[in-house]
Amino acid sequence: MLRPQRIRRGLLPAIVALLLVAGASPMAGAATARTPRQPWDDKVITFGAVFSTTGAGVAYGPQQVKGAQLAVRQINAAGGIKGATVHLVIDNDDSQPAESAAVMGSLIASQNVLAVLGPTFSNSAAAADPVADNLSTTVLAVSNTGPGIVGSCSYPCSWIFRDSLGDAASVPANVGYYVKHSHPQSAVVIYPAADPFGVSTAQITTKAFTASGVDHVSSVAVPDPTALSGPVQSALVSHPTVVAITASSATVAGALIKEVRSQGFRGQILGGNAFNSPTTAATAGISGKGARSGAAWYLGNGSAVNRAFVAAYEKRYGTTPDQFAALAYTGVQLLARAARSTQLQFSATADDRLAFKNALAVVRMNTPLGQFHFTADHDVDQPIWIVSMNGRGGYGLVRQLPAPSG
Repeated sequence: MLRPQRIRRGLLPAIVALLLVAGASPMAGAATARTPRQPWDDKVITFGAVFSTTGAGVAYGPQQVKGAQLAVRQINAAGGIKGATVHLVIDNDDSQPAESAAVMGSLIASQNVLAVLGPTFSNSAAAADPVADNLSTTVLAVSNTGPGIVGSCSYPCSWIFRDSLGDAASVPANVGYYVKHSHPQSAVVIYPAADPFGVSTAQITTKAFTASGVDHVSSVAVPDPTALSGPVQSALVSHPTVVAITASSATVAGALIKEVRSQGFRGQILGGNAFNSPTTAATAGISGKGARSGAAWYLGNGSAVNRAFVAAYEKRYGTTPDQFAALAYTGVQLLARAARSTQLQFSATADDRLAFKNALAVVRMNTPLGQFHFTADHDVDQPIWIVSMNGRGGYGLVRQLPAPSG
């Protein structure tokens, strides 16, 4: 029998070093390919999303899809959530509130989703969110900026959150900053009469001008968004110092900017959330140069987390992200952070959904939007970016304002 050979103690480190230099492992074989098991290996966490990829929301929805899918891809590439794979089921509501409500109900009932992102429009959320609330399922609004989404609602809305900066915060911030530095004497607000979002934002804007001390504030409704000349002429007859435009449609907002400029107005133009869509900036063209809005996100934010998001988005899609992509991307990250801190059972959906809602409420993260957390009524607390169109389809930063709580 051959006697087993012993490796001298002093020789073992040298052998290990040679193996490492050669790119091998001293424990080469099946053991090196084995990764530690995670608590939720072989599990799937399903989120839903209701986005408008056709209809009036086509300026927003496709970017939301890209932002959300990028976040899911990154999370899964990094090992998922405690080993669980994230699955995102996206459905299109065709920019129709009734369809949005139907899609919301279907996702919750048939897909066993833990939570839902969307819908794209505030008008659609008004129809769809009560469905989710009634089914005790969390919704995270990633583009709804109108009133009544969270906080004071026409129904309990205890299951609804949002990471999209509301007009009740962004519009007064934008108006207040402008008034403080420019001291206008008069303002006029132009809005589409048949656009519920445009109407509500016009009311917020009018109140913001008055609260900021502007002496003369009026408003003009546009009955037909394809016939702008007459209403704009009526709005400008009083020679206002500043014009504000509120609309949910990016193309209508951009067309109104062009019409206001074409009729000779050279003063400041302010707007709501639709101004933050590149479609609005592109439609307005050079006429949009200097038009300001309060935004949830700014492309040029130099934080490491935002730079990483922008670089990943550009690498994946070959184009720069917009605010709506950033909000959806952040939304998925917020949901993932909450899921990670939830004791999910994967066998009792109602219990998991309740535990998840409670976990989401206390999430705090550094996001592409800035340092972020939810208020007590599930609204946004984050910095406000005052931006202006550059006349070439992009935006420049006017001022970063601190989060309301800061």
